[in-house]
Amino acid sequence: MEFDFDDPMLLWREDVLADPRPLYDRLRCDWQVWRLPGQETYLVSDPGLIREAVALPKELSSNLVSVLHVGEDGGPVTFDMGAVGDTTNVLATADPPVHTRQRKLIQPHFSPAALTQLEPTLCDIVDEQLAPIVATGGGDVVTGFSNPVPALTICRIVGVAPQHAPFVMERVTATALLMDGVADLDGMVSAGAAALELMEFTQAQLDAARSTSPGDRPGLLGVLVDAIDAKSLDLDEARSLLVLLFNAGTETTSSLIANTIEIVARDADLQDELRRSPACIPSVLERVLRDDGPFQFHYRWSTTDVDLGGTRIPANSRVLLMWAAANRPSPDQAGTTPGELSEPTPPAHLAFGRGLHFCIGAPLARLEARIAISRFLASTSSIRLDPDHAPERPRSIFLRRHASLPLIVD
Repeated sequence: MEFDFDDPMLLWREDVLADPRPLYDRLRCDWQVWRLPGQETYLVSDPGLIREAVALPKELSSNLVSVLHVGEDGGPVTFDMGAVGDTTNVLATADPPVHTRQRKLIQPHFSPAALTQLEPTLCDIVDEQLAPIVATGGGDVVTGFSNPVPALTICRIVGVAPQHAPFVMERVTATALLMDGVADLDGMVSAGAAALELMEFTQAQLDAARSTSPGDRPGLLGVLVDAIDAKSLDLDEARSLLVLLFNAGTETTSSLIANTIEIVARDADLQDELRRSPACIPSVLERVLRDDGPFQFHYRWSTTDVDLGGTRIPANSRVLLMWAAANRPSPDQAGTTPGELSEPTPPAHLAFGRGLHFCIGAPLARLEARIAISRFLASTSSIRLDPDHAPERPRSIFLRRHASLPLIVD
């Protein structure tokens, strides 16, 4: 594939949207820091430079200040989200000390002990969603499986009744246009309205939890309300934290499950190997995360001039830490064979980020995906793509996910 790095629409080219990995390989080789033409937007693709960047939280703020989308002329423009220090920035988009305080509050609910207690519930959730697909011989595993499993799981952790899971997933999907980079202004406004609906929902859930006695408050809702009562967290923070947890707790895991199922569905030998040796499933998941992980990048905002790899990045610039590009083979490994999907020790990757913002839900995502894939394989003898209905992915520069994945199963 040929790439014109003077083209401001290169990230939005249809073949790149369909599969950005060839572009990432060129970035790794020739453009470790690439300035998007006509913008103060810089893509960082080298893993060493990304490690430098995440070690500069003051100079490169995680606050979501400005994002890319498509303007009236079809070219990339920016959309202002808020100022540095805005209180809507929580956890993943917060800087220390706010990030540190919030992570300490949330972390126990994603600890190994908490996940061990959650595992039987996860098995029940997976089995309940899997049963209709197996019984009917297939169907769209996105709407029937990879979306509802993480939505039901995060609702359980938060303390929200399971009947609300479809609403949560629908609003998360509608909100995604804010970050996908492909929406026009009307689409951004519509996505903002969906985000507001999700915020109003979280407010209702917090109000319901606050109306109960402290010992009866469920899940993370109880933790957040107790923190509000103790004045260690304010209501705006609590709402924003819940919105972030709903978004991050569904999209990443849904993408990982569906991406893995498609790979397995295309490879009957791999299916047989994993049915014989389920202990290899975690290594398959790690290779999927490295080779076709959910998040392509996360934004940073330069609060001052910064030098990365000899490139001067001016203050008030968008910096895209390209996790997915950093996961590609280095230039000196070009042409090498990546190895088997199920090899026991796949190479390390940056799919869950790096540094102080390493994804707090990474262990949960891995656990959900492992249970989902293992029980899917154990319940079937064959998984294959529906020849009459091809898989579909939404257009996005931000997240690799499925809109649909029709399967035939035996």
